Amino acid sequence: MCWNRKRNTSHSVNYYSKILLIVLCLILIINVFVSFFTIYTTRQQNIDYITNTINLYLDDTLQKLNAMDHFMVWTVKNEPLITDIEQADGIADLSKGIKQFRSRVNDFQYTSGKEYQFFLLLKEENIFFNSSTLQINYTDYLEMKDYFMRNINGLYRYENIKSWYPLIINGKYFLYHLLEYENRVFISIISVDDLLLPLQDIELGSDGNMWIEYSKLGFLPNSNQELGIPQKHSYSFLTSSLVFRDVDTSLPFTLHLTVDHFSAFKKGVITQLALIAAIIIISIMLFTILRYVRNKLITPIEVFSKNLSIINQNNESMDFESSNIIELEKSNKQFKDLISKVKTLKINIYEQEIEKKQTQLDYMQLQIKPHFYLNCLTTIYSMAQMEMYHEIKEMTLSTSRYFRYLLQTKHDLVNLEDELKHVQDYLSIQKLVHHDALHYHIEMDAGIEQSKIPPLVLQTFIENTVKYSVSPEEQIKIKIEIHYVDNKQAIQIKLKDNGPGFPEAILTKLKQNIPLTTGDGKQIGIHNVIQRLQLLYGKDFSIDFSNNLYGGTVIQIILPQKENML
Repeated sequence: MCWNRKRNTSHSVNYYSKILLIVLCLILIINVFVSFFTIYTTRQQNIDYITNTINLYLDDTLQKLNAMDHFMVWTVKNEPLITDIEQADGIADLSKGIKQFRSRVNDFQYTSGKEYQFFLLLKEENIFFNSSTLQINYTDYLEMKDYFMRNINGLYRYENIKSWYPLIINGKYFLYHLLEYENRVFISIISVDDLLLPLQDIELGSDGNMWIEYSKLGFLPNSNQELGIPQKHSYSFLTSSLVFRDVDTSLPFTLHLTVDHFSAFKKGVITQLALIAAIIIISIMLFTILRYVRNKLITPIEVFSKNLSIINQNNESMDFESSNIIELEKSNKQFKDLISKVKTLKINIYEQEIEKKQTQLDYMQLQIKPHFYLNCLTTIYSMAQMEMYHEIKEMTLSTSRYFRYLLQTKHDLVNLEDELKHVQDYLSIQKLVHHDALHYHIEMDAGIEQSKIPPLVLQTFIENTVKYSVSPEEQIKIKIEIHYVDNKQAIQIKLKDNGPGFPEAILTKLKQNIPLTTGDGKQIGIHNVIQRLQLLYGKDFSIDFSNNLYGGTVIQIILPQKENML
């Protein structure tokens, strides 16, 4: 007797144990690399965040200094309240004039901030007083007053907006801006502490620090630092130095930052190290379990298999019914069949789930249009600058209704009336933007408002028309016609415009139901609508695209009105 023996491609358990050990080592190495890359990426993101935050702060500070410079120049030359103080007849008039002038300055501080303090010195009257609410203690105020009264002729004079000079009062560091005009000296002062206050929430780490450098004096410390040159760090992967120079920022000072990434990221580093340790422990546990399974389970099965081979080779019969081999083989075969069926079922469910998720994703992408929201805000801002208050009310109301509908619409079908209100909100917004360049008209049968349609179907086509047709040169007219057909068993929606119409290539694809979606996810709107209609209605709906003979597009949609869909 002879039989064919299949080639044995299996390996021993020791072989698989080694493979598993190599895989575990590779996982460990990859995890170390990923942890290092995560720390590096986090470090770089932190540097970018700090840089962007500082740049915003510096831009805001420059705007404030510009505003203060203009305010101080006008005030010291033209402010009539100062004239009233100079001409005051008696203590009562003087107090009244000072009070009114302080109120004037306090009003300006809503723009500059309370941290910028103002003082007025009248040389002939030998008067020095705070023009704004004091943000320093009275002892420092008296010291500051004495300093300016004694040294008024020796102080730095105004050159430009960058003419801010250092001042040390009772061990505290300030910058002052001084304008002198005839008898008047107007002074603005801010402490280094207050200047750096907006940046106090930036995480620099335990060894990180922040310094202001003034070119003529050196480094100006805040109340938590000492005067002098900051201690130099040995900059490494976990330490960074950032410098924002005055020549680049147009500010009267240079800002230095030292970032200690290690202490800032201590929790993240510890987490990554803990993850590595956990993988090592899990690897050891898996290896131990593998050896245990090999000794307690696999080895007996190998011995049993070897015995079977010996029995088969010797042509010896075996009483399978009195052993566990038959049940094992049957279970093995049934299990394999079950696994095969489960895999097939899972693949089918997985594919259906992917299709469903993709449709939901496309629908969400259709709903969420941040650029449109930003454009609305920009338009409202422009209207506010032009004091178009009535238009601002209309724009705000239409925009709020528009986005409320987007965020609250979660059903497959909505009332036609609600969808038309949403379209009208959108078109109202566009009319406020484009004015007479856009005109629309809605015509429909009586009582058809309660018909059901999928949300955002009309919106998609209307938005497509506005996007590609509206221009300042010619008024675009959009007409929406909605009528009953088939004895009110369906509704017919026609969208018409007098724009340029569909390009031939696009129209051909639409008629042949070829998706217009590009590789980067653009132009998903129309294809998304068609997919949703197919999922909801199957073959019971129709949609047709065409160009009007006299210009413009025509889109006709027929949707059934089934009771089981309501």
